Amino acid sequence: MKKLANIVTDLLILVLFIALAGILILKLVYGMEMKAVLTGSMEPELPVGSLLMISPVPYEEIQIGDDITFVRDESLTLVTHRVIKKDDETRHITTQGIANNTPDNPTRYDNIVGKVVYHIPYLGYLAIWTSTLQGKIIAGIIIAALVAFSLLFSDDKKSDKKNAPDSPTIEGGNHDERKN
Repeated sequence: MKKLANIVTDLLILVLFIALAGILILKLVYGMEMKAVLTGSMEPELPVGSLLMISPVPYEEIQIGDDITFVRDESLTLVTHRVIKKDDETRHITTQGIANNTPDNPTRYDNIVGKVVYHIPYLGYLAIWTSTLQGKIIAGIIIAALVAFSLLFSDDKKSDKKNAPDSPTIEGGNHDERKN
């Protein structure tokens, strides 16, 4: 039972480590942002609770039909909608939510965070939850408990030492007697 518990906790810690390393690599190396879908305006393609991977892109790479995330207003509200029109002269982009009946007001390219390159359903709920103080505290407790559990149920090094042969001994008395 201890061996199974050890394997499970080690696996969970490894998955957490890989996930955090992946997030850091995506952010630092590729400049990607991760945001959660909060409303149903992009359903069914981007369901509520999805985690979006958003990559910064030059204006020229944005195409009609792309899903982009942009800053909508002075209160810095982020919105992810589909591009329906581009004005190359003014560099304004018009978007619309898939489930919405009317287009959004055009937005300047400067307000665009990036293009949605990938989404993972349901994982956004975890991102939303861990963005709250309560979620951060509980996530920290869970991680600390996993580490403590792993340490408590790890293979005892002491039992390995008990089963190992004794350390070599020098025969023939103490060291001082042999020097003479």
